[in-house]
Amino acid sequence: MMRRDKLDHLVRAASTLTGHRRFVLVGSAVILVRCNNIPGDMLLTPEVDLFVPDVPDSEAVSDAIEADIGRGSSFHQQYGYYCDGVSAGTAVMPTDWQQRAVPYESSGCPGVTVIVADPEDIALPKIVAWREKDKDWLKSGLRSGIFALNLIRPASRACLIQRLDWER
Repeated sequence: MMRRDKLDHLVRAASTLTGHRRFVLVGSAVILVRCNNIPGDMLLTPEVDLFVPDVPDSEAVSDAIEADIGRGSSFHQQYGYYCDGVSAGTAVMPTDWQQRAVPYESSGCPGVTVIVADPEDIALPKIVAWREKDKDWLKSGLRSGIFALNLIRPASRACLIQRLDWER
C-alpha cells in the first residue's frame, strides 16, 4: 500500500540519483497529496510515477530512475515499492492539466518540489489504458467521491461512459 512516507522516500531517492529538485507526479499516487479519506483499495500500488519536467534528456533521466529505483531494482527488492521513471508523453493528460496541478513540498523530501496533477486529470490516462487496475481505481474513486463523473473533463467523461457502456 502506498503511503506519503513512501512517496517522500522515492522522491528523495530520485532527487539524489538524478540531481534534479523538481519532478512531476502522475498516476494513482496523486491522491496521496490531493485527497483526504482515501479508500484503501485506491492505494494498493507499489509504484509511484515520476518524471523530470523541462529537461532535454528526460528519457535518459527516466531510464536512470527505472534502473536504480524502478521495478525489480535492488531498491524495490529492499523496500517493496519502486518508482516508474516516466516521461511527459507517457500519460495521456488533458492539454490544460498544468493549470490544475499543485506543488508538493514535504519535510520528508526537503528542497524538492513535486508538481502533482489533479486526480480528475489522472482519470484520462487510466481510461485510455483501461487495465483492470485502472478500472478498479476509477470505480473506487467515483464511488468514494474522490472525483465525480460530472466533474471529470468532458473528453475524459465521454470516453469513460463509452468504455463502461461497452463493458455491459
